[in-house]
Amino acid sequence: MVAAVGVLGVACAPQGAVADARTVDMCTILTDAELNQLGVRPDTRETLDQFGSVGCEWVGKPLRLSLERDKETVASYRSRQRGPAFISFAENEVNGRAGLTFAVDRDGGTDCEQLIDGGSVSLVVHVASTLSPDGHPIDACPEALRIAQLIEPRLPKAS
Repeated sequence: MVAAVGVLGVACAPQGAVADARTVDMCTILTDAELNQLGVRPDTRETLDQFGSVGCEWVGKPLRLSLERDKETVASYRSRQRGPAFISFAENEVNGRAGLTFAVDRDGGTDCEQLIDGGSVSLVVHVASTLSPDGHPIDACPEALRIAQLIEPRLPKAS
């Protein structure tokens, strides 16, 4: 998995009860119409299943998007060593749910990931900027957070 999202200086949400999201299908959490609105083509969907992370990836303009369910928790990511490729790493919130955001420099551009606390798993929005139709790259980090905010209300809630 690649890294992503740089919302700097945002404090972590208090840890509360979070429903277990082990059964969330990240490949269908957004509709084809929503994917089109984000600038990715639904017909480019590829299934991902690697290193304990399952989901799907789509390509388009101005971004490449992957949505995954990772066996690692947000807490385990917090304690992980970060290498020199990391541009930023910060705890944050997604609609009040604990999250992490991180960015890496990848081939001269920035890839961003926004993690959302899913209890025993983390849910990951990965955005990599491609050139937009007007030739300008998007800022992948705010875009990953925006997509995570769209997805979060569809996740299981603690009872």
